[in-house]
Amino acid sequence: MSEPPTNLDTALDSLDAVGSGRGAAARLGMIEVAERLFAERGVNGVSLREIGTQAGQRNTAAARYHFGSKEALVDAIFRYRMEPINNRRLAFLDELDRDGRGHDLRELVEAYIYPLAETVGDPGRPTWYLRFSMNAGLLEGIAATDLGREAWTRGVHVVRTRLAALFTAGPDPLPAELVDERWSRLAGYVAHALANRETLIQYGRATTLTDRQVFLSDLTDTAVALAAAPSSAETRAALHRHRRTAS
Repeated sequence: MSEPPTNLDTALDSLDAVGSGRGAAARLGMIEVAERLFAERGVNGVSLREIGTQAGQRNTAAARYHFGSKEALVDAIFRYRMEPINNRRLAFLDELDRDGRGHDLRELVEAYIYPLAETVGDPGRPTWYLRFSMNAGLLEGIAATDLGREAWTRGVHVVRTRLAALFTAGPDPLPAELVDERWSRLAGYVAHALANRETLIQYGRATTLTDRQVFLSDLTDTAVALAAAPSSAETRAALHRHRRTAS
C-alpha cells in the first residue's frame, strides 16, 4: 500500500506553496494538526488559535494568517490528501478504459474505494483522513462537495458521473429522483467503513481487524450490492405519491 503523503516536497507540490521553506513547513504542520483535531472533535470543536498552538506556532493568529478562514483550511486539507488520491484514481480509470472496462459497475466501485483506502493506516501507523472527511465534508462551499470545481476532485467526479449513467440504464432504471441519493448512500457507506477501520487502528484494536485485502474485497462486494439494488415496488409507489403531492 502506498504511504499517505507526509514529506515536505509532496506537500509543496500539493499546496503550490510560495515563499520561504519555513512558511511552507508551517502550513504543512498546521494542515496535519488540523486534520487530526477535526477528525477527533469535529470542525466546530476546534479553533484556528488552537490549531496554530498545537502546531508549535508562537503567533496565535498563524492559522488565520496562512489560510484566512477555517473553510479555507479545510479545503487545504482536502487538497493535500485528495491530490494523490485523485492521481491514483485517474490512473485506475485510464487502465480500465484501455481494457474496455471503464463503465463496468464493480470496476467503477473499485476505482472509488481502493485509492481512498490507501490513506488508511495499519496497526502502529494511525491516520485521520477518513474521519476528518466525514466531519468536514458537509461544510458549505468546500471543494469536496462540488466535485466538478477542482482538478483534484476530477477522478471522483468521473466515477460519480459514470455510476449515475449506470443507475439510469437498463430495463429497470433507478428513478431520476433517487440517483443522487444512491450515490450519497454509496459514498457514505464506504466512508463510514473506512473511518471505522481508522478508529480501530488508532486505538490498538488490531485483533478485531479483518485482513486488509479481505476487508477491501468484502467492502467492494457490499458497495456493489448497494449500488445495484433495484428500486422496489414500495419505493416506486412512495415516489409516485410524493410526485402527486408535490405537483
